[in-house]
Amino acid sequence: MDPTSRKLEAIEALLARALACAPDQRAALLAQACGTDAAYRQRVDRLLRLAESGDGFLDRTPLRDVADVPVPAPQGAERRVGAYRLVRKLGSGGSAEVWLAERDDGGFAQRAAIKLVRGADEATRARFAIECGILASLEHPGIARLYEADVDARGSAYLVIEYVEGEHLTAYARRQALSLRQRLELFVQVCDAVAYAHTRLVVHRDIKPANILVGADGRAKLLDFGIARLLDPECSRDSTQTLHLSPAYAAPEQLTGGHIGTSTDVHALGVTLFELLTGTLPWPTEGAPMSAALRRLADQPLPAPSRASGEGGVAPRALRGDLDAIVRRALRSDAAARYPDARALADDLRRHLAHEPVAARAGASGYLVRRFVRRHWLGFASAAAVFMAMAIALGGIAWQANRARAEARSSAAVQAFMVDLFRHSSSRQADPVKARATTARELLDIGVERIQGELDDAPQNKLALLRLFGDLYGEFALSAEQVPVRHAAVELSRRLYGGASRELAADLIALADVSSDGDEGQAALSEAGAILDRLGDDDSELRAKLLVTRAGSHVTTDLPSAARETAAAVAILERGPPSDALAQALYLQGLVAGYGARVAQAIVPLQRAVDVALAGDGARNPMLSTYWRQLGEAQSYLSRHAAARESLVHAIEQARTFKDEHDYDLVRAQTTMAAVLLNADRPREALDAARQAKAAAPTGDVGVEALQLRTYALGTASRAAARAGDTASALADAEAAVALARSFDPDGAFLGTSLQRLADAEVELGRDDAAERTLTEATDILTRVGRRPSELTAMLRIRIALDAGRVAGAREQFASLPPLDGDALASFAATLRRELVEAELEWLEQHADRAIARAADVGTRARASELAPYLRSTIADAAMIEARARLLRGDAAGAQPLFAGALATRGELYLPTSPRIAEAALALAEAEFALGRDADARSHLGEAEAIGGSHVEFAGRYGEPLRRVRSLAAVVPSRRRH
Repeated sequence: MDPTSRKLEAIEALLARALACAPDQRAALLAQACGTDAAYRQRVDRLLRLAESGDGFLDRTPLRDVADVPVPAPQGAERRVGAYRLVRKLGSGGSAEVWLAERDDGGFAQRAAIKLVRGADEATRARFAIECGILASLEHPGIARLYEADVDARGSAYLVIEYVEGEHLTAYARRQALSLRQRLELFVQVCDAVAYAHTRLVVHRDIKPANILVGADGRAKLLDFGIARLLDPECSRDSTQTLHLSPAYAAPEQLTGGHIGTSTDVHALGVTLFELLTGTLPWPTEGAPMSAALRRLADQPLPAPSRASGEGGVAPRALRGDLDAIVRRALRSDAAARYPDARALADDLRRHLAHEPVAARAGASGYLVRRFVRRHWLGFASAAAVFMAMAIALGGIAWQANRARAEARSSAAVQAFMVDLFRHSSSRQADPVKARATTARELLDIGVERIQGELDDAPQNKLALLRLFGDLYGEFALSAEQVPVRHAAVELSRRLYGGASRELAADLIALADVSSDGDEGQAALSEAGAILDRLGDDDSELRAKLLVTRAGSHVTTDLPSAARETAAAVAILERGPPSDALAQALYLQGLVAGYGARVAQAIVPLQRAVDVALAGDGARNPMLSTYWRQLGEAQSYLSRHAAARESLVHAIEQARTFKDEHDYDLVRAQTTMAAVLLNADRPREALDAARQAKAAAPTGDVGVEALQLRTYALGTASRAAARAGDTASALADAEAAVALARSFDPDGAFLGTSLQRLADAEVELGRDDAAERTLTEATDILTRVGRRPSELTAMLRIRIALDAGRVAGAREQFASLPPLDGDALASFAATLRRELVEAELEWLEQHADRAIARAADVGTRARASELAPYLRSTIADAAMIEARARLLRGDAAGAQPLFAGALATRGELYLPTSPRIAEAALALAEAEFALGRDADARSHLGEAEAIGGSHVEFAGRYGEPLRRVRSLAAVVPSRRRH
């Protein structure tokens, strides 16, 4: 090590010791350490004065003031660093500056952040070399990437780092008004990135919100490993040797020169989590940063977030318990008492989010029981909670009896009823084993049957039990079983409270919500609305419930009415605090927008539905999985593929955590995940997911809701099979979906959508006449219920015309396509698909040059797009059309590599027996025959023949090229002989 570096490290160590000791002891310490070296003592004294001032000493530069290292500004707008042009300064501190830069050396375009240290001496360059080595070894989506590093001709050391456009962690949380769950999930991303670095033996040492940026996609990135050091087990100097840190976030060992390890980062994460949850730091920061930091080492107790939450934080009550314990453990002054690393902290947060016992509160038996009950609350609802609910109802009834002696007799009757019902499952029965095996569902049925014949002398309590049992049937997703219970509740409510009561209106709405008889449901809603109108009730929660129920009945039949009703319900409920009713109304508003082909307008209400549910007790909200699922579906159709998949993961986890394995919510979420994977251009994965969902979907005569779900699963499986290349399965599943839809929705959206899927399968099989008839029926049905024909319908009609050789007709259909609107990303993908159709039309019209140019342009734009990973099939299709046009022009050499690339991509995307693979193999064989590569051509012809042989039906667009290449193969041998 050079003398300058040794001197700098000595000054750093002495300064740390001086700041850590009492002010009245510093003089003796410095006299002993500096001896007769006056310049040495003067420099340390100056640094101490800076540290004790309030100007943010440690946020500027540690060992130099401005006089030590000049920081000249760039000379002119064209100041360059390596291959980059500096655009604007992003920040600075001491001798270092960070600039936004653009690469403009004629290579690929790239934006980056450049960290620049001017006039770097040998010691600074050495520290830069360490930083470069660390950053270069870290490859994680949550850590900013290092592109390159060097020292330029002016002697300035620089790093070229990934430019992350976003907001600091805490600022993002405040501006987005993130819920507690969202903040924790975002923070877990940060922990995962730090945990990755810890596995590479790297400690960050300066974790704080300013070093964590959150992008527009909601993903967090950790910046600036500038003061990190490798945890080299062979390195004997493991204590802090630099003051490049942020005192408010620093661990005690960083301030006192102690051992630095992974738990040092845990402490900084704890401070950051505290600030993220409360909007404030855990300790006072008055005075100089270092002085404040050292003071809290001596006299500040471990803070509790729930006692400090203020503006920008979450409600204190939400932080009590687990989160207080987790943060306090991360902030312990003794490093050995903290979490050992970031992974352990992240795991404890995940346990909290899943309502599992957290390690920070190990040993509290009462707490463990509460966690278990909360985590398995719906399991209890499946059995024990039925008894609990009944007991609660009994307790409420008994309490009323105490208030009114006149009801003593009826209360006693209810008690007798409930006790007798419990005894039905007791060991006192003739067959106690069978009695104890009675399921919660069977107990509900027994209870309802007995309610109907008993408790006539306690009518109000009978009504309360009818409502309770109706709600419990709802928890089991047994809509059909609810109907007679709701009927009985309406009749009893009418008798007790009269025909103009709010009680009757509420029971009528509950009946309409579950009735499968459309006329009955509309009659109940009309009567309930008339009651509320007579009462002058225009803006109560009951009015909003009426509007939501009406909208639910209109979703598949009258979208304009549904849109008006959901908007009115949301407007009413937004006047009050966040509630389950508001979340439900927002969800339905998003659903209506999506069904009306206004998907971009669906995102906001769906996201708000999730947020409102999470702001309450989201983990206990039985609708949360549905909200996540619908949000993911909307994101997927808008080409937010990563966000969509993440939402569906949440939906599946929510369904699996709180529901049975074959619960309807889980099947819906799995089926939608298959649709999301299809939209992300991953058909083979989508087919696997769709088949699992189809296998788990309910079968038999199990009610309308189950039939709808199975129809949805079959339709998605058909779509996935058609895309992946299993045409026979696609047809079978589509036909089954149509048959089911005709049985329960003969004039509605389920049938219309199922017919679209059937037409898709028929076109893939070359059954164009049948597909035309199917599309006509689908369009008529969907138009009647207010839904516009989809892009799929238009493209299928064009394909039918092309298969029939009606190029002019296809051109006419193409010209009639409506303009694309809405989200830019979704429109981009659809635009590329349309331009490929036009390129294919130009090829068929013998305009080879125009077809080549257009197809090549589509491929280039798709590869350059941020959606490129989700446009692989589009890129392959563009290569196919360009290559065919080149063959038309006689350029077999230019066509052959394009065909080969398309074949390789299709082989990765589709099933091995997909006709699309055969199509590419035949086209490649044709080019290879033209180039005299007969062996390769015959190999690819054989591949296509094997695929064709695995299909009972082969569409003309695949079969005709097969015949043509076979004929070519027969001609080639004689041509070669001559």
